Amino acid sequence: MVTGFQKFSLGLGDLGYSLVVNTFSSYILFFGNTVMGVSGTVMGAVIAVGTVWDAVTDPVMGYISDNTRNRVFGRRHLYALIGMFGMVICNILLWSVPRGSSQAVMAAWFATCIIGMRTFTTMVQTPISALSLDIAGDYNERSSIQIVKSVFMILGILLPTVLMGVFQTDFVRDGVLVDGRFNPDAYLNFGYVTSAMCIVCNMVMFISTFSHVPRLRAMAENDPRGPMNLKATKKIFSNFFGALKDKNFRAITIGYMVAMMAASILVAVGMNVFTFTFRTTKLEMYTLMAGLFVMTIAGQPLWMYISKKYDKKKALLVGMTISFVGCILLLVMFLARDFFIGLLEKNTLNVVFMMPPLMIAGLGTGVLYSLPVALIGDVVILEKVRTGEDKTATYSGFLTFGNKVGQAASSAILGAMLDLIGFQEGATSQTEAVCAGLGWLMCIGVIVAIGCGLLLFSRCKMTRADVQAAMDILEKQENAHIETESAETGVKAAQTEI
Repeated sequence: MVTGFQKFSLGLGDLGYSLVVNTFSSYILFFGNTVMGVSGTVMGAVIAVGTVWDAVTDPVMGYISDNTRNRVFGRRHLYALIGMFGMVICNILLWSVPRGSSQAVMAAWFATCIIGMRTFTTMVQTPISALSLDIAGDYNERSSIQIVKSVFMILGILLPTVLMGVFQTDFVRDGVLVDGRFNPDAYLNFGYVTSAMCIVCNMVMFISTFSHVPRLRAMAENDPRGPMNLKATKKIFSNFFGALKDKNFRAITIGYMVAMMAASILVAVGMNVFTFTFRTTKLEMYTLMAGLFVMTIAGQPLWMYISKKYDKKKALLVGMTISFVGCILLLVMFLARDFFIGLLEKNTLNVVFMMPPLMIAGLGTGVLYSLPVALIGDVVILEKVRTGEDKTATYSGFLTFGNKVGQAASSAILGAMLDLIGFQEGATSQTEAVCAGLGWLMCIGVIVAIGCGLLLFSRCKMTRADVQAAMDILEKQENAHIETESAETGVKAAQTEI
């Protein structure tokens, strides 16, 4: 049984993790390219390499976690603790890139810090994602835990979006007052804040869920797999491609990978689009982005309701359809940008007109932060009935692996496209052609990603009835195991008395 506070603390853990990771995801391309002056192609390649590394280590970490038999910390908690401290150290170093250095030095600094941070974030995310599935008692509780976690995860996106503006104070450069979005000190100072919050949130999660360790350790001892070894580790990725033969796993994992590319594109290019294409002020830009993320949170009760009334797939498809509509409206907003810029020049609050498409897109996209993970938990249940093995963290790692591969691809493409459209790194203004290119890049990218994700998710055929039947089988097996152990204990006690 998972208490309300434990659900809350799991959410806090996701908030701490998300504050660091999403500050990085939201600002690193803008920081490296626009603020520090590193080429878009170079920054895109560096981010992509780090993301590929992250993708590869996710299923490996899942396998290691699933096969750990630590007598004190169990399978999950130790890795989360180590990963948390490593993550926050790398986060601070990332924004401390030596200023005035050559592009090669800055690229090497970014690459080292990104790979380090990605390694440690994997040590946090994969075991804790598995832990939230381990402790869930049934079909609906698995969804409710993920909904709570997703709310905090999205808060971890929203807070950097809102609070970064406070840190981005205008500054003087070469005798000219410059917009605070180009102030490198803002990003380092915010890095200190997110790192401190990450430690506090994750320690609450660690302590409150530690009571589950004995029960989960006992469950792990009944797993038929033996201890970790090199030969078994080599099978991780062959198991991944084998798992892709399952149509449900394939639809969820690849659909998630493609659909989440839309979020990567929107976040990575969004700052440039609002800064240069729409020429918004800091307040307007952060208000618009806040509206997007607020709706991702506001929609979570809706996805929970549809999931309970029907099933998770139905909720996922409804959300993706709404997101697709929002993306089409984003394109309309871009095509009508001259109208909005005209309002801006007349000192009219154009946020009122630009907000609805973003809120609709945010409402639909919010479903991606909760239900795909819960659906993977259902796939794990079906797999456990078939093989007897618990692959919770391994399959969670596979899901994250797919997501990170998509992020790597989008980072590399976006970085190259910035150079292709003639984006001037380190500049505080861009040509009209570049501004238009940024808008097309964002709008077409999100429409294609969400549309393809919707088609892929629709191919999942798993139902609530399938999962419930599998859970009934596992419950009978567990009861039989308990009865057998009780009988053996009784025989040993009788023999002792004799």
